[in-house]
Amino acid sequence: MSNKGNRQAGFSMIEVLVTLLVFTVGLLGLAALQLNALQGTSDSAQRSQAAAVLQDLAERMRANPQGSAADYAAAVNCAALPAVRCADHVNPATGAKVNAASCTAAQMAAFDSWEARCSYAALANFNADDARFSSRDFLTASAAAPVVAIGNVNGVLSLTATWLSKGNEPQERGKQQRGEKVLSSRLEEIRR
Repeated sequence: MSNKGNRQAGFSMIEVLVTLLVFTVGLLGLAALQLNALQGTSDSAQRSQAAAVLQDLAERMRANPQGSAADYAAAVNCAALPAVRCADHVNPATGAKVNAASCTAAQMAAFDSWEARCSYAALANFNADDARFSSRDFLTASAAAPVVAIGNVNGVLSLTATWLSKGNEPQERGKQQRGEKVLSSRLEEIRR
C-alpha cells in the first residue's frame, strides 16, 4: 500500500504545476486587459482635452466677430509668446497686472490662434513659477501633424486637433519602432 501512496503524491505534484501554469497565464491575461483599459482611459482623456481646445477656440471666434478668418488661420511662431498677449495676466518682469481689453480684433484673433496651437511649456523662456497653462499643454504632440491646425477655405475655418495615442511611448533602444497611432477630432466654424 505504501507504493500507491507515493504514486499519487507524484501525480498531485503534476496537478499543482499545471494549475500554477494556468493561473500564471490567466494573470498575464488580466495584466494585458488592465494595460488596454489604461490606454483607453488615457486616449479618452486626450479626446476630451482636444474637444475642449477646439470648443474653446470656436467660442473665442464667436466672441470676436470682427476677427477675420485670415487672422485666425495665419501661421504662428510657437517658439515665443505673441507680441501682444490678449489675456488678463501678471507681467512676470514687472509684477503689474495687464488688462486685455485694449486688444484689437486682429490681435485677439492672433493671440487666440497662438494659445490654441502652441504650448506654454514648450517656450524657450518657460518658467514654471509664473507659468500659464492651457488645455493644449496636455495633448501629446504627433510628429506627423501639429496638435491644433486651423484651415481657411472660402471663409470656412476648419479646426483639427491631432494627438498621439497612449500606446506610442518611446521604445527602448534597439527595439523595433512602431508606427504612430494618431487620433484626431475636427470642428468647422463659418466666418462671415
